[in-house]
Amino acid sequence: MLNIGDIAEIDISKGDTCYYWTKSGTVSSGTSTNSVQYRSPVPYSLPSGKTPGNVVAIAIANTNWCYFWYSDGTMSVGFSNNATAHIAPKPYAMPSGKTPADIVAISIAKTNNQVYTWYKDGTASVGNSTDLGAIRSPYPYTPASGKTISNIVGIGIAGSNDHTYAWYNDGSTKTVSSGYTNILDAYFSPLPASF
Repeated sequence: MLNIGDIAEIDISKGDTCYYWTKSGTVSSGTSTNSVQYRSPVPYSLPSGKTPGNVVAIAIANTNWCYFWYSDGTMSVGFSNNATAHIAPKPYAMPSGKTPADIVAISIAKTNNQVYTWYKDGTASVGNSTDLGAIRSPYPYTPASGKTISNIVGIGIAGSNDHTYAWYNDGSTKTVSSGYTNILDAYFSPLPASF
């Protein structure tokens, strides 16, 4: 895996709770700097035939429904611990030249439910849950100063103010920064985080 550690994705709910999904199949909730502040890890279930290793991104809408995207080009909708509670897997489309393997993270802006996707080539697009480039074609973004895209383990958009948070694991330190969708440290540089 490009990303370091056990995090599959991190996102932020409408009420600004941060959810942390792991590649070992658990989800916890807390703050941007403490992954278990509110809830210790519990198992999450996926569609039949899919494993946490198939998950390329997870995002929370303003309904607090959780959207899961998979490496086979399908997506489903459920709760934080049940990926199919609302909608069974169906296909999603991507911008030209992009594949599911290119996805770093996905988050949903709670103000308008637009879906933001960040890619490994340093671009991001805006769309909806089944067409990731429907609204805006890929545009450049930059990680926090001193961090690389490969350090990113999750990106989330806050419910209260649409600030974008990015979590990093460079192998020695775990941190979180905040900014815009294209400048991930515009508000603050990386701070220590526990996840």
